[in-house]
Amino acid sequence: MKIQSKRFRIILILLPAITLGLIYFFRQQLFDLGTLFPGCPSYTYLHIYCPGCGNTRSVQHLLSGDLAGSLRYNPVPVFGILLLLLGYVEMLSYSFNRRVRLIPRSKPFWSIIGLVFIIYFVVRNFIRIF
Repeated sequence: MKIQSKRFRIILILLPAITLGLIYFFRQQLFDLGTLFPGCPSYTYLHIYCPGCGNTRSVQHLLSGDLAGSLRYNPVPVFGILLLLLGYVEMLSYSFNRRVRLIPRSKPFWSIIGLVFIIYFVVRNFIRIF
């Protein structure tokens, strides 16, 4: 399937509305889903936060519209959603024959981002913000 096809463009344009509608419609089920997950074993037994600790609470705060609360629990879901949005805009512009690069593609940039996240995951075990 060509990325510039009319059918692909229509699907690409409708995708955010459909996604937001589904999230709004199933919002309560998404909140309840977070209660079904077991506690983090590394925090339960060792009392240290793993890189995934706080992701569920972070997403629940995002669904409530609380960006600050979401960032407080774990910034990774917010960063991931930002990357998805930028990638969506890039793909949408490409489907209309416009080349827009919003996501950096240099290795040093992503190395620095990875290093910042690694430092954050280590430091948050020493500084309790919860």
